Amino acid sequence: MAPWGLDAGDEKVMPEMNDYGQAVDLHMNFPFYGGSYNQTQVSINGFVSFATILDQGPTINVGIENTDWPRVADPAMIAPYLCKQQIAQGPHGHGSGVYYRIAMRQSLFASATSNPRSAGTRFFNQSAEKACAGTNSYVRCDASSDLFLDQMMRWLQDGVAGASVFKADAALIVTWYNTASAMVGRSDMEPENLSTYQMIWLTNREGSLSYVLINYDKLGFEAADLGTSTKSGRCQALFNGGNHTGSVMVDVTEQFKASPKILARRSSVPHVVRGRYMFRVDDVVRPAGCSNKTGGTFPLLIYPDIVNMLGEMTVDVNGLCMNSEQTYILMIEQRPSAPCTRINAAIARCYLPKVYDWGTKTVFFQPQSSGINEEKAYVGFIYFVPPTLDPMRLDIGNLHDWFKNPIPSPWMPIMWYPRNFTDPDFDYRNGRIGEDAMYNVQLGLFVMGYKESKDASINKYRPIHKTIARLATFANKNTVEYRWKAQEERITLNQVEHWFLSADERRTDLFTYRMGY
Repeated sequence: MAPWGLDAGDEKVMPEMNDYGQAVDLHMNFPFYGGSYNQTQVSINGFVSFATILDQGPTINVGIENTDWPRVADPAMIAPYLCKQQIAQGPHGHGSGVYYRIAMRQSLFASATSNPRSAGTRFFNQSAEKACAGTNSYVRCDASSDLFLDQMMRWLQDGVAGASVFKADAALIVTWYNTASAMVGRSDMEPENLSTYQMIWLTNREGSLSYVLINYDKLGFEAADLGTSTKSGRCQALFNGGNHTGSVMVDVTEQFKASPKILARRSSVPHVVRGRYMFRVDDVVRPAGCSNKTGGTFPLLIYPDIVNMLGEMTVDVNGLCMNSEQTYILMIEQRPSAPCTRINAAIARCYLPKVYDWGTKTVFFQPQSSGINEEKAYVGFIYFVPPTLDPMRLDIGNLHDWFKNPIPSPWMPIMWYPRNFTDPDFDYRNGRIGEDAMYNVQLGLFVMGYKESKDASINKYRPIHKTIARLATFANKNTVEYRWKAQEERITLNQVEHWFLSADERRTDLFTYRMGY
């Protein structure tokens, strides 16, 4: 679990606020399930909600199947372990309760100054040491909060496809420590009957992306009354969008339905730690990490999911938990399959072929030997687009200037994000997926030619791609400041570093290739 408690800067939910929830001002917008929230309520009953939850008896009902909305409220909530609970009493209940805090980056509060000699960063015209003085006492924005957010980003990178481009600028950390089932007496509050778990909700400065990490340390009960076979007050782990917009369960397997305590023994990052689950939650809730659920019930998380139809790029995939001795493929609807490299148990990197199609394709991720063990594929979607619409495309300035004669300027600016390029020879087994060395690679700016020739044997035109020239070579900058910052360079248009066409081909064939299709 992440650091928590009074020593970490947490505040404790007041006992009189346990049932209805302690109101917490988030001090910025956190996106969740298509909404944006700047306030929440933290309850002893294993949830963080965005509405007041009234006492419903032994069972807390949420979701489409369990509520008659709009006659009965269906509140939006993040619920790591939703059921009626209480603070443990007696000798084993020392420190029992719900703890919460908000960690924010110091840079969120920095104000620019025209005096270069001013000492240190300033926050709302206060010194760095007094940062967040105008906020609640549970808000931390100091060096330790920066380190905490950096650590959370590393945790995400170990299990979430696409997390390497996410910058955590704020987090809500809620920890339920040694809570007990609501209907048991003090004599039944033994250590093995208590539960400790944690939720960490992260977002960026713009409030456009958010992720949730759930850590289960121990789960000592499965329902509000500790009955092993009861259905009344059964504990759940879910994300609810509210107002019948939908719910997503943390685990949908039969084993979880039979015993919710299994969450503390499983994990979506089994190569890292037990009891940890990760989700992207900003627009819809997407499970991240890996799962051993039945294929077809766990949607693939793919990054990027908008890709160039000409291939020559990779996508990271979250799906089934992978074995190091097995090989995996990403099958593309009506197109060639993409071979995949296992990065770790939760992330695979797949090398896309040329697709020559514009639109959404269904993709299927599975072991290459699935025909033998009859394992069902995990299903996802990728949107293939022309190169000009590729979000990862190279920015080469005003392309129309290339076709003017004479050229207005021999210099052409180019720009790219260094984290979009990885070293193909990097050994992931000897390092973490987010290491800077992974992006230390030489880049070449190549001109590709395209033309079509009629092929009578297949009764259609056959596409031809050819590398024509290399204009320049650059070193991809892999330092920390370029994790989100673009690298900008300039090229000389009237100079070619290396031709891949002979002198005769440049005279006779060069003009036959198309550009800008």
